[in-house]
Amino acid sequence: MKIEVSRKYTKFMFSGLIKYLGVVSKPLGSKEGEIGIRGGDIVNFVDVGGSVAVNGACLTLTRKQGDELFFFVSYETVERSTISKLSLNTIVNLELPVNVSTFLDGHIVLGHVDTVGKVEEISKIGDSYKITVSVPKQFMKNIVFKGSVAIDGISLTVYDFNDASKSFSVAVIPYTFENTNMKYLKVGSLVNVEFDIIGKYVERILSFKESNISIDKLRDFLGT
Repeated sequence: MKIEVSRKYTKFMFSGLIKYLGVVSKPLGSKEGEIGIRGGDIVNFVDVGGSVAVNGACLTLTRKQGDELFFFVSYETVERSTISKLSLNTIVNLELPVNVSTFLDGHIVLGHVDTVGKVEEISKIGDSYKITVSVPKQFMKNIVFKGSVAIDGISLTVYDFNDASKSFSVAVIPYTFENTNMKYLKVGSLVNVEFDIIGKYVERILSFKESNISIDKLRDFLGT
C-alpha cells in the first residue's frame, strides 16, 4: 500500500538547522503588528496560515506578496524577543517546521523564545568561533554542560558556562557561522534564546511538592 505524505508542514516544532536567510523589508516597530521579510526560495514552501521561525521566534504567515512574507507579531512575542528591534535590511534566520519526513538533526526547538541574551564575546578558536552570551540570572538554571540551546533559532551545544557572570559559551563551526546571521553578530548584539524544553518540563514537575520525582531520584536514574 502506498502511503501519501503531505508536503504541508506541521506546526509542531523546529530542529534549529537554518537553511534559509531572509531580509527585513518592513520593520515591526515597538508594538505588536506586521513585519515583512523578503524570504527568497522559502516562499515556495510555506502557505498563508503556516509557521516560520524568524530568528527562532515562531510566527504565522498572514500574507505573501512576491518574494515577501508578512507575519503578525503578538505583544507577547514583542516582549520576549528581539523581533521589534529588527531594522530595515537586517539579515534573519528562517526555518520551516519539521514534518514526518524530516530528519531531526538538531534538537527540539519550539520557536517559543524564553529571553533575550546579549553577546559578550566573539573569538576565533582554530577555524571555529566561540560566542559567549549573557542572560538574566533566573535562566542560568536551564544551562547545562553539553546541553542544547537555540540562539536566534540555531541549534547549538553549550560547552562552557559561568553562573557568576550569568553567561554561557557555544562553539560555532565555520559552516554555521558563514551560512546564518552569526557572521553579522557583534559584541553587544541582542539575540533570541530558547532553552531545552525537556529541562523546562523537568523543572516544572519538580516544582510541585506532591511530585514523586526528586533531584536524588533523577541523579540515580541518570547515574550521576
